[in-house]
Amino acid sequence: DFIAAVEEAYTQADQDREFNERTLDVVSEELTAANELIRKEAENQLTQLSDYFEQTLDLQQGLVLCFRRNAEGEFVHTLCRGGLAKKMGFEPSRVEQKRLRDFLPRSVARRMTRVYERAWQGKLHHFEGGSKRQGVWFLAVFNPRVENGEVTEVIVSAVETTELKNSETALRVAKEKAESADRAKSNFLAVMSHEIRTPMNSVIGFSSLLQDTALDADQKLYAKMIETSGEALLDLINDVLDISKIESGRLELSLEPLAPAELAQEMVAIMQSRIDSNRVSVKAIVHSGVPEYVISDRSRLRQILINLLGNAVKFTADGAITATVGYSDENELLLDVQDSGIGIAPEDQERLFKPFSQVDSSSTRKFGGTGLGLAICKRLSEALGGSITLRSAVGEGTCFSVRIPAERATVAAPEASVSAQSNVLLDTSLRVLVVDDNGVNRKIAGMILKTLGFKDVLLAEDGMAALKVLEENPVDLVFLDVEMPGWDGVETAGRIRARFADQASSLWIVGLSANVLPETKVRAREAGMNDFLSKPVRPYQIAEAINRRAP
Repeated sequence: DFIAAVEEAYTQADQDREFNERTLDVVSEELTAANELIRKEAENQLTQLSDYFEQTLDLQQGLVLCFRRNAEGEFVHTLCRGGLAKKMGFEPSRVEQKRLRDFLPRSVARRMTRVYERAWQGKLHHFEGGSKRQGVWFLAVFNPRVENGEVTEVIVSAVETTELKNSETALRVAKEKAESADRAKSNFLAVMSHEIRTPMNSVIGFSSLLQDTALDADQKLYAKMIETSGEALLDLINDVLDISKIESGRLELSLEPLAPAELAQEMVAIMQSRIDSNRVSVKAIVHSGVPEYVISDRSRLRQILINLLGNAVKFTADGAITATVGYSDENELLLDVQDSGIGIAPEDQERLFKPFSQVDSSSTRKFGGTGLGLAICKRLSEALGGSITLRSAVGEGTCFSVRIPAERATVAAPEASVSAQSNVLLDTSLRVLVVDDNGVNRKIAGMILKTLGFKDVLLAEDGMAALKVLEENPVDLVFLDVEMPGWDGVETAGRIRARFADQASSLWIVGLSANVLPETKVRAREAGMNDFLSKPVRPYQIAEAINRRAP
């Protein structure tokens, strides 16, 4: 019974084992099928994600680049995608799993290896580059991935900057063209100024000398009219040069103490001397609160006043013109020029301050002018930190008001320059040399010097002749033309200083030039000239220059 029971138990156990084995086989098959299904689904999803990732990288406009370092220490790219990469000719098949030297020229590969080396140091940095052949430019950011303190990979992202680069190039070209045009304009103005001032030197010089000779009343009047017309033409040239300097931003200010009351009275006296009619009077009114001295640019204020007074004289047939000087509590200098002229309609007032613009009416045709004076006044007022306004009505006259910041000055103003009517005591024993390639200009300068009392005046037509004269004669003072053929005045001055270095303290050189641009004066000073006069020169200016030589 026992054996039968054991056999039955074994039989049952075998049946159970067979059942379990069959069940396990079924379950294993099902699990295998399920795992295979999951694996295939995962692979499909991974493939889809990979395709999506690659498509996303390929569709983006920039560039994504990854590189690692292999066992040999060379950089190998693991990824290269993006529209910018394709535009530059870097297809994935050409770059991925490749080294730099596998697809770049040797010189470029060496340069980029140094860039990669810097990135592998673990610091984020930027790099700007491009392909001239492809006409593509980019800005890249190298971003190292660091694990456990070591760089394992560098991810590079770049954006295209071709349009920006082209815009910069276009702007640079435009800037160069503008600068070239500005230089051409400056050269043109310098040449034209020189060419016009040269004959004007003769007109004004000889008319000034003529007035000092024995003339009857009519002849004196004619000589004075010639000189006045020459001065008017000179003012026009100066206006054109000034508006050019203002528009090009090369206007320089010289702030120093000045006496506003004295300046206004001086300008009124000059303007009164230019008026032919007895029906117009010009006067200055200075309010009691005006400081004796203020800080501003004397020459620019003078220019503003002379333009406003000249404009008032032009449009006033009879009556009064008044220049009023005041001072505000805000430390502003107030200059008003009131006339009793034809006046200006409200609709015409806006364009008065624009260059080459005038009121378009019969008054323009009658009175003429370039329309630069008021434009210069406005620009100069603004350059000095102030403003200019006007009040006017047709038939009732016009008042121009200028407000300019001007602090009170505790230091006295520099002495005013010697006027044309001043009696200047000169050392006429000096030996003077005049160097000018223009025979008429040499003659004018020589005659002015003789009129001033100088008996020992030498003449030379160019730099070489001047050097020869100086070697043969002891000379105290040289008036040297800056613009000459061959050796110009600058080179001549340099040669004189080098040849007569031992006489540097006694030999005084005064430059003469019809080119009044600031750079001309700077060059003259640097070459060794002690002083500088702009043509046309008047007798009193030559006298002043000679007196400035005195110790």
